[in-house]
Amino acid sequence: MLRTPSRLRYLVLLAVLAASGCEFFTGEAKRHPAPIEFTIQSPYDDVRTFAIAPTINLSGSRDFDPLTVSDTLYTEMQQVQNLNVLPVNKTLIAMNRLNLQSIEKPADAQKLAEALGADALIVPAVTAYDPYDPPVVGMILQMYTPNYVNGPASQSRLRSNRDSDLHTVKTNPDTPIIVADVSASASPAARASQPVSQVSAVFNATNQTVLKELQVFAAGRTQYDTALSDHKFLLDSDAYMRFVAHAMIRRLMDVERSRDSDR
Repeated sequence: MLRTPSRLRYLVLLAVLAASGCEFFTGEAKRHPAPIEFTIQSPYDDVRTFAIAPTINLSGSRDFDPLTVSDTLYTEMQQVQNLNVLPVNKTLIAMNRLNLQSIEKPADAQKLAEALGADALIVPAVTAYDPYDPPVVGMILQMYTPNYVNGPASQSRLRSNRDSDLHTVKTNPDTPIIVADVSASASPAARASQPVSQVSAVFNATNQTVLKELQVFAAGRTQYDTALSDHKFLLDSDAYMRFVAHAMIRRLMDVERSRDSDR
């Protein structure tokens, strides 16, 4: 029989090992804490309602579904605090009612936002896409607000806006997106019809800055016991698109925060 001090040490060791989840003693695998979802805080004091338009493909690649990209943006944007995000299907129904096959000009985006009763409409476009390791995704997010947010006077000016006030570039005639280049001499109506915020970026996984940003994102979304860890986002094109969507939304909220502080 063990002496009392030795027996006590033995019992304490058993208790420590059992408490630590050692499967040799408990028969259960060691449990790790659940991953933390790093959320984004919106810059708004109140809850805002956003809608997301169908994604426009400017990449020349047919290896992805534009609507799936919009759904991914919807999923990630739902995690932004103080944002209420409308499902993409609701946007498609509103476009059908307005007879909009695609968003070809800023007025279309503003009209759609108004029809949805949203505070803003996000128009995404994919500018580059290569899903193979190392993946590359380029994206633009344009944010439009309804006409009525500018007041009745601004709304009447928007109705009388002339096409000549806008210089637009359509990169892909099949899926056009309006990229406006308005000069300082353009009319107030022309400037008012532009996106209130816009962000663009290319996420090339060979870039060390992109990889560091991916590591931060993956730290809260990867199970501790997986062998792939954050590298799974480089091998899974859907997972990498989720990272891109999160990063673009964070950039858009940063621009909105800066814009709000300037007012």
